Amino acid sequence: MNFIHRKYKIYSFLVLIAINLPINSNAHVRGTFTSEQGAQKKSLELGCKGIHQNKDKWLPCENEQELHKYLRK
Repeated sequence: MNFIHRKYKIYSFLVLIAINLPINSNAHVRGTFTSEQGAQKKSLELGCKGIHQNKDKWLPCENEQELHKYLRK
């Protein structure tokens, strides 16, 4: 019984992790830059306008919502 209970807890934990992973997590990997120039170049490639800053990183497009919209294309 203890083994089944432990196995169930592990399985439940893994399912919860999978459910809670952000769908757009890959967007930041492809759209985050340490320089304004890199973000501006990517902005032109994506076809969006402007750049924005998030903490110490630069991202293309005017805001996060626009960035995710263009990265999904």
